[in-house]
Amino acid sequence: MIRLDDYQGTSAELAEFITSTWRKSYEGKMTFPLWSAEYFEWQLRWKNPHFRRNLIAIYDDARLVATLLGSEYPFRCGQEIVPGSIWSWMTIDPVYRGRGFAKLLNEERIRRMQDRKIDLVVSYRYFGSKSSLAERPHRNSGDNTAKFHNKVGFWVRVLNPQCVCDWSLSSAAAWGARLTSPWAPLPKLGKEEKYIRKATPADIPQCLELIHEKTKSLPFAIHWDQELLSNQLLGSPLSTTLVYEREEKIEGFINFHLLTSFSKCEGQMGLLDVMSTQRLSSHKSLYLMYAVMQEMLNQGAILTLKLRSGDEDLLLMLRSYFAPRAPESHLVLQWIGQEREVPKNAKTHLLWR
Repeated sequence: MIRLDDYQGTSAELAEFITSTWRKSYEGKMTFPLWSAEYFEWQLRWKNPHFRRNLIAIYDDARLVATLLGSEYPFRCGQEIVPGSIWSWMTIDPVYRGRGFAKLLNEERIRRMQDRKIDLVVSYRYFGSKSSLAERPHRNSGDNTAKFHNKVGFWVRVLNPQCVCDWSLSSAAAWGARLTSPWAPLPKLGKEEKYIRKATPADIPQCLELIHEKTKSLPFAIHWDQELLSNQLLGSPLSTTLVYEREEKIEGFINFHLLTSFSKCEGQMGLLDVMSTQRLSSHKSLYLMYAVMQEMLNQGAILTLKLRSGDEDLLLMLRSYFAPRAPESHLVLQWIGQEREVPKNAKTHLLWR
């Protein structure tokens, strides 16, 4: 019997279901993440029972056959704080596709968000490969609450050109990695090294002040509070945050996490999530970025990515040899409550999940 329910299993079982299903769908066709139990525990705030209602599953008797997962975040739209959430990981067992499960999951999500008085769902639809099963604007589920707002891409910086060549399915990407070889080595930090260190819980209030300062002028942004930011910056061994501190004052920070992805083989990507460098000089911010990339290399990353949403320091990205990639995903805004105005192609501060 088919039933909708909260997800009932462990984080390891969830990761196994989603990753194995994505392998069946995408291996040999496109690059895709290999999700881990640790990742889900971190991003879905696994230990807090309040958030388990954001883990929607479809079961056939006791067999898990589909999932849709979310994590709650408040968003600032102009001067208003709007309760919202970021959703991803829609996964349907290939045997059960074509039965309308995507529509069922979405309708259940809307119902649950209405119950919790959540006004907005943020998500992405990947169109960078014809093999992607993601919803498209011209073949959507008939849900007119989901607005394909604009297209987004990434900044990309190769850290290990040879490994990227061996990993990449795309011959063009492999050649691009080879061409970046002269810029791949990272300079030594010199005297700046003494000001850069890993973040601690005591740094969170200053980091919160910095990220609020950075995002206050953006039309649309995650509105971090202390608990959310602490989870993002320090809530998992997967997440690393480096701060630039002088005279006991945090002047900037960069947060990233590593995500295993599969192309021709497994490779580690470093994803830049939350950055605040506006109080740093261009020289200091550049060396903080170099320190972050060196830490990524030390952890085994072969390249690094940053969502190209307009919240990044353009000069910093170019000086540290990031290249902009063409858009490959749609940013989708799904208003459950009252719709607010978010300008098309506005600068935003969001997470990619």
